[in-house]
Amino acid sequence: MENYFYDALHNFIFEEAGGGAIRHLADRGYTARQIADRLSFPVPYETVRETLTKHLMESGVLLKVRPEAYEEPERIEYVREYDKYGKPSFRRVVAAGSAGESAGADKGMKTGKWKEMEFSAFLLLYREGKSGAELPAETKHREAEKTVYIACDFGVAGTEELFQALDQAQREYIQGICWMRRRMYHLLDRRMFGIAVRLEERGHAAGDIYIRH
Repeated sequence: MENYFYDALHNFIFEEAGGGAIRHLADRGYTARQIADRLSFPVPYETVRETLTKHLMESGVLLKVRPEAYEEPERIEYVREYDKYGKPSFRRVVAAGSAGESAGADKGMKTGKWKEMEFSAFLLLYREGKSGAELPAETKHREAEKTVYIACDFGVAGTEELFQALDQAQREYIQGICWMRRRMYHLLDRRMFGIAVRLEERGHAAGDIYIRH
């Protein structure tokens, strides 16, 4: 019980100090490095990376599983309350809009049919206006409809050369994410589209595309 209280206190203090600011800047398209440099109070870069990555995953922008298998996670927040004597305490609640909020909550992306294709094939269709996909800006990806994802192997051993193929801004964004040591899936927004095109132009095969119809 004591550990639970201190964990709740730590989470609340961080949320008050920086968590909300990091998520806000991430939603505006900032990279982890840009966020760390922009904050008016000191937060370690690795903490910014972890918070940004968690936010992308909770928003359905970054997935650990293929899109058709994804279920929206339950997001937990801690609310500070006071008793009649003014003594503070923390209550654990399910965040509004998360999967555990109600029995009727959306259970993710299992509706509709998902089609897998190579990025080169998708690129051809997209440039001809035949892909049926609208790619959101990186400043709109949180609220965008999640219909197109790209497979990413940036955390897999032996793929370091992929980073070298990117320009500085693209590399900064990718390095600001805590990639797992296996394939992950990122919403194909305009920034990730540019990254995939860059990889193809430099002789590297971009990840497969998963598109929902």
